Amino acid sequence: MIRVIIAFLATVITAVQSLLIYTEGKGVCFNNGCEIVESLTTVTPFLFNVFGCVFFLVIFWCLYLGRNGSEYWVKFARLLLLAGLVAEAVLVFFQHAIAQVFCSYCLVILSIMVLLNLLSGARQVFRGLVLFVSVLVACFSLQFGGGIAAPQPLSEGAIAILSVESDGPELTLFFSKSCPHCEKVIEYLKEDNSCSVSFNPVEKIDGFNYPGVEYSDAYNPGVNLGFMKNLGLTGIPVLLTKEDEQIKVISGGDRIQHYLEENCREAEVVEEVAGTDYSGSSAIEQTTYNAFRVPSGQLDDDCQLDTDCVDGEKSQSGEVSVQ
Repeated sequence: MIRVIIAFLATVITAVQSLLIYTEGKGVCFNNGCEIVESLTTVTPFLFNVFGCVFFLVIFWCLYLGRNGSEYWVKFARLLLLAGLVAEAVLVFFQHAIAQVFCSYCLVILSIMVLLNLLSGARQVFRGLVLFVSVLVACFSLQFGGGIAAPQPLSEGAIAILSVESDGPELTLFFSKSCPHCEKVIEYLKEDNSCSVSFNPVEKIDGFNYPGVEYSDAYNPGVNLGFMKNLGLTGIPVLLTKEDEQIKVISGGDRIQHYLEENCREAEVVEEVAGTDYSGSSAIEQTTYNAFRVPSGQLDDDCQLDTDCVDGEKSQSGEVSVQ
């Protein structure tokens, strides 16, 4: 009877999530991972939850009809639970290797699936464990995106490109729509900017507005997430600069604004910012920057990819130079 109750609760949860997405455009989630994961799927979050609701509803009725000893209904429910566990194994791999962030709502559904299998007996647990591990092993043995030797160009991850005729550096800004530090950097860029900028979000964004840019509807946020993962970066905003055959990676809102102040202002004289050094400490060939690892930690002026961002106190942040 416990499994019947859990299956019913799972049906209610997915039904409510579907309703929230349909009416408000966004479901319940405890971190930013949900939006990032959802932006990388070909099936809409609404359909995902509708399928999940139907799936748990079928399991509920099978367990309910089989509670009085009807073995065929119970066997069918167990088969569906094994299939669900296999699907969850793929989603776990996707969140870890592709999205590089875990969705809290997805983990709740995974927990429900695991619990239902655990309550279905030792034989079900053994079968589920074998299938789950087998799928994960198969997934982790594959290489996606061509590996480090063949990285996707960052232009494929750009939602918009601002082209400016000047001798200033070319910029690539990695940002999120839910990051207030990113928003401040974008607003700062609108003030007398003299640099070409590529705007590369880490999630799908609707209604991005910036004057004078060329928009792209076919951008892929996974390219940006993959680049950041290869550099060991976990926070945004991040600014990539290209100038005189030199590439610099700057993290943190304050540091980025200092750089823009010194390098992308149309004014003839810009006051120097004390204590700001862009010389960098590590370098490799430009063509292999995708394999470089950059230490990254929680800063006061950035947002972590897998947590909600709270706009707190500002501090100086890190930078690395890539020749």
